[in-house]
Amino acid sequence: MKNIYKILLVFATISTLLVGCKEETYPEYEYQTRLVKLAFLNNEITVYEGKEVEIQGIGFNVGDKIIFRTAEQDYTSEIISADDSSAIFLAPAMPEGQYTLYISREDKIQKVSTITVWLTLNLDVPQKDGCSLRGFVYQGDTGIPGVWVSDGVSFTQTDENGFYWLKSDKRFGYVFICLPSGYLPATGNNAVPGYWKAVSIDANLYEQCNFELKATDTTNHQVFFAADLHLADRAVGPNAINDLKQFDLGFIADSKALAAAYGQNTFLITLGDITWDAYWYKTGFMPANYISKMKQYPLMIFNCMGNHDNNPYVRGDNNGSKIYRSTVAPTYYSFDLGEVHYIVLDNIEWINTNGANGFVGERDYHERVDQVQIAWLKEDLSHIADKSKPIVVCSHCQFHNNRNSSFKVNKHMQNTPEVLACFDGFTNVHIMTGHAHLNMTMEINNNIMEHNVGATCETWWQSSSASILDGRGICRDGTPAGYAVFEFKGKDLKWYYKSIGFDKSLQFRAYDMNNVMRERWTSALSTQEPARDTGGDDYGDLEDNVIYINVWDYDSKWKIEVYEEGNSKPLAVTRVYDRDPLHTATTDVILGKVGDLIEDLASIRSSHIWQVITEEDDTDITIKVTNRFGEEFTQTMTDRGRRNKFDTTKYFQ
Repeated sequence: MKNIYKILLVFATISTLLVGCKEETYPEYEYQTRLVKLAFLNNEITVYEGKEVEIQGIGFNVGDKIIFRTAEQDYTSEIISADDSSAIFLAPAMPEGQYTLYISREDKIQKVSTITVWLTLNLDVPQKDGCSLRGFVYQGDTGIPGVWVSDGVSFTQTDENGFYWLKSDKRFGYVFICLPSGYLPATGNNAVPGYWKAVSIDANLYEQCNFELKATDTTNHQVFFAADLHLADRAVGPNAINDLKQFDLGFIADSKALAAAYGQNTFLITLGDITWDAYWYKTGFMPANYISKMKQYPLMIFNCMGNHDNNPYVRGDNNGSKIYRSTVAPTYYSFDLGEVHYIVLDNIEWINTNGANGFVGERDYHERVDQVQIAWLKEDLSHIADKSKPIVVCSHCQFHNNRNSSFKVNKHMQNTPEVLACFDGFTNVHIMTGHAHLNMTMEINNNIMEHNVGATCETWWQSSSASILDGRGICRDGTPAGYAVFEFKGKDLKWYYKSIGFDKSLQFRAYDMNNVMRERWTSALSTQEPARDTGGDDYGDLEDNVIYINVWDYDSKWKIEVYEEGNSKPLAVTRVYDRDPLHTATTDVILGKVGDLIEDLASIRSSHIWQVITEEDDTDITIKVTNRFGEEFTQTMTDRGRRNKFDTTKYFQ
């Protein structure tokens, strides 16, 4: 045994020499001795100086030190009482923020976890039998009455003092407020606003969670909707450009500039797939890394969960979302901004066949809203008396699609009709979705419209990596990488799609198909993408003098007019179901040449391409597109330009 100990000691000494003698080396090594078994503290705690905090674990001693450590400073307390399964310490005076938690005894130290600390008033809300959650919702030192509070299953409302009590089984490990109009969270940071708190999963443990708000008039506000970030900290495409770099150069720079132009009251809502589960354990980029990256982002963020935000090592929906729920946000919740009610839903039911610790499963799932959510949704909507109040529903997977040759809107999600029935009687509902990596604006009925938003990461970062390297790539349907923008003035809404790296006036692209067809990409595409039903020659059947116009945010109230030089009458415009040639040229051809083109990356037919046939091949063509709000966007194709080679670079200038 002594010889084994000597071998281990030598190995530890060599390891220390190899990594360098950092101050943390010995404490981290001593962590293996386990001063306390099964040590656990919620990864988010809400405290005030001197508040009693219970930490679970076996083996605590009175006098053990509890250390909250940052890179700059330690904040220390001591265990004041302990039993067989837990201990009590008093919260030290410390600022809000993220800490690494340690247990220390004499010269030994044990790392426990990383936790986030929120501060609250020194006010104890009295307990009520059966109410495992209670708290205070307040501004300054004054309670706010009438605020709805939920754990994802049950609701309660704050009383005249701003106190609430909730009978909760804590199945999801959190509690949140339905942020009321006229207020914003006063705690947290922009990546994790303080409208929710993590709680223990012990329904027998009575906990207090307070929420501090600040009065803010958001009657007029803007929201950016960003879908499918797919951040993984990986090199992408033939040029091996890191996706985080593309994200910074593209979306971050573009949205910051637009937000600065708007000024106050601009918010960001993500529409799922903020991370990429397949790379969680390859590159180490997980939900916590996303939060760290976005903490300094200037806009308050409300996040929505996507299929790629589930843990690929575990099976089942509740297990799959556990890391997301404890790090990013509840999987579903609601809040008000101004006169608008926002609802975030999780319509991914995680299955992950064969997933196990250390093994990535099939990552399969159902696209549906489960019954627990539907019951919660019905009660949430029952709190709204004004049925004309705008409702914005945010979810990852699209509810509908119109990608077919007849452009018919069909249901996509398994239980779309059941979910839509919850909104019966409401007259102004907008559904915001992602997942498809393309743009579809669909009028479901007179009261409901769905905006399936093009991906921020375009073709999974492949398009921009293959061509221009700065996050300005395009989605598989030709929609530029970008995000949707809603502008609310009271109940009045205007919206547009914002292409990354371009002025908001970019609302369509036009292609002279004579030039496109001269390229003849058949040989490059047919061998790399055998599933392509054209054999790679997408446009071989087109007649001469066709012009394609891709209007990615099109709906029935848009107007498209095309005039040919010398003719005062507009040309006939016909909707077609075809592929965008710019995506084919910049992505399919380039990836095909290096053997990286697969079906998931290849161009697809879209429902928002229009064609006109000109009389000549060398006349000036004027295209005027007018959106539903009467805003006009024009482009002139010159005779010289029509005779030139199909030049993809001009579309990114």
